[in-house]
Amino acid sequence: MSLRHLVFPGCVLLVCLWTSCGRDSMSSSAVASPSYEDPPHELPAVEEGLQVRPDVLVMSFTFRQEAEVLEQGLPKLKAAVDQYVRDTTEATRASKVEVSVKMRGFGREYGKRMRGAAAVTSGELEVSLPESMDFWARAALVATLTRVGGELTAASEKANAGSRVTFGFPTAQVRDPEAFRAELMKRWVERARGFMALAQSERAPLQVVNCEPPGEVKQQEVSVDEVVLSLAVSCRLDAVGAK
Repeated sequence: MSLRHLVFPGCVLLVCLWTSCGRDSMSSSAVASPSYEDPPHELPAVEEGLQVRPDVLVMSFTFRQEAEVLEQGLPKLKAAVDQYVRDTTEATRASKVEVSVKMRGFGREYGKRMRGAAAVTSGELEVSLPESMDFWARAALVATLTRVGGELTAASEKANAGSRVTFGFPTAQVRDPEAFRAELMKRWVERARGFMALAQSERAPLQVVNCEPPGEVKQQEVSVDEVVLSLAVSCRLDAVGAK
C-alpha cells in the first residue's frame, strides 16, 4: 500500500483554511483518489476559524471635486474630509470613541456626472470599538456613522457646487489580525495531528512534509460583535521514512 506524496489541497488539507470549509461534515474520501486497504475514516464536522471581537469600525469614503487642475481641487477636498472627521467626532462624542482617518489615494477622474475633470481622493474613517461596548451600543454607532454619511451626501448634492461624495457601509474589523497568527497556527497543528491519527495506519504512519509559508491572516465580519479570522496553510502528507 503506497501513501507517498498524497496531496491534500484546500480545506481537505488538514483543515488548513477554516472559514472556507463551513459547517458541513467532510470525509477523507474527498481527497483526490488515494488508495486505501481500509475504508475511509469519517471526519467530524469542521468548525469555523478563530472567533474574536472586532475593535474598530471602518467606513470607506470617496470625495470628488470638479477641477481642471488638480491643485485647484486639492484644498476643497482636504476641507471636505476635515469637515467629515469633525462631524463624525461630534456625532459620536457621547460614545467616547476615537475617530481617525487614513487616506488611501488621490488622482484625477472623468465622468458623466461631473462637468469635466475632477480631483478625487479616497480613504477610510476608523472608529474605535471599546471592549466594554455591547452589541447594541455598537449597532447604534453603525447607525450614527451611516446617518452622518447620508447627511453629507445630501448636503453635497443640494449645494451643487461641483462636489460629490460617496460612502461605504461601516464594517467591523480587527486592527491587527496578525497578532492572532500564533494562536491560529497552534489550532492548525492540533487539527493536523487529529487528521493524521484518523488517516494513517500502524503499517504506514504519516507525517507532514513540504509546507508552504502561511499566507496573511484574513478576517471576515460576522456581526458588529464578531469577526472570524483564518489562516491558509498548505502542506503534504507522506509516509514516515518514505524517500
